[in-house]
Amino acid sequence: MPREYACRKCKSLTSGKVCPVCGSTNLSTEWSGLVVVLNPEKSDVARSLTITKPGRYALRVS
Repeated sequence: MPREYACRKCKSLTSGKVCPVCGSTNLSTEWSGLVVVLNPEKSDVARSLTITKPGRYALRVS
């Protein structure tokens, strides 16, 4: 199973070395919690976490 990284800037989850949401390379393997956002325009959770693009996000990144 490939290792998943969380972006320290936007908290997006990825298996690559570059964040697909913001393009940052500042990634961490130390993350916890998971939220999947399908429609950020209609999601109160996405709004409170300031998520603007659909995808998988970590709740906490170290």
